[in-house]
Amino acid sequence: MDSVSAIRGDLAIAGRIAALRVRGQMQYRASFLMGIGGNFIINFAEILVLWVLFQRFSNLGGWTLSEVLFLHGLSMVMFSIGDIFAEGIGSVPGMIREGTFDRILVRPMSAYVQALVNEVSLRHLGLLAQGLLVFGVAVRLVDVEWTALKVIYLSVVIASGAFLFLALFTVEAIVSFWTVNSIEAVNAFTYGGSDLGQYPLHIFDRLLRNLFLWFIPIGFLTYYPALYILDKPDPLGLPRIASFVAPFASLAFCGAVAWGWRLALRHYRSAGS
Repeated sequence: MDSVSAIRGDLAIAGRIAALRVRGQMQYRASFLMGIGGNFIINFAEILVLWVLFQRFSNLGGWTLSEVLFLHGLSMVMFSIGDIFAEGIGSVPGMIREGTFDRILVRPMSAYVQALVNEVSLRHLGLLAQGLLVFGVAVRLVDVEWTALKVIYLSVVIASGAFLFLALFTVEAIVSFWTVNSIEAVNAFTYGGSDLGQYPLHIFDRLLRNLFLWFIPIGFLTYYPALYILDKPDPLGLPRIASFVAPFASLAFCGAVAWGWRLALRHYRSAGS
């Protein structure tokens, strides 16, 4: 009970800190709205490229434009939610480099929760809005017989995917405990993973498929749930159950990242060493 109360207390404090960060950003309304709008416009180019592609080809690996838009929107929504909450985690390498991470460790509160709310940026709402728009259009266009199970599972998948992408951003912070500086190569798995999740997995090379299924399970969070919801066959030949492992794959990956975070904290020797 004491641990549960401590977690609740940490989350309550974190919520107040996050609210203060957001309130500070809202003091400059024009800058805030321009940031969201700019983020929306920049990412809209991807949708334009996809539309141009389907003017030349009737399908992509057997997937129609509306079905690929479904994947696009699903991956964008997951990624943008994770990205909104990952802004603070992205500041960890800078804090380690500047020696300010010590302040987090001496406070009687979870170091990870403190890192999460160290920076809160709403500019990624532009990408979230675009993802919701694309996903909403795709849902209207695809020929799907919606059931209560599909709707509930879709909600679970989106939440699981958001946690997965947040964990991926955390990996960069973990690596920085050894390298001090952030490693841009990690972005190949965060942003690159988001981009890969926007297309049918079977069109990619075997190496990429295996990487983003069995090591970074983005395929289990986007492609396989989409196969179930859209009632499409699996060209890769995995068992039917593969479409339903999304929350378990996300939980396993987040568990591994949580272990890595604890290991990194034990490794940290403070700015004075």
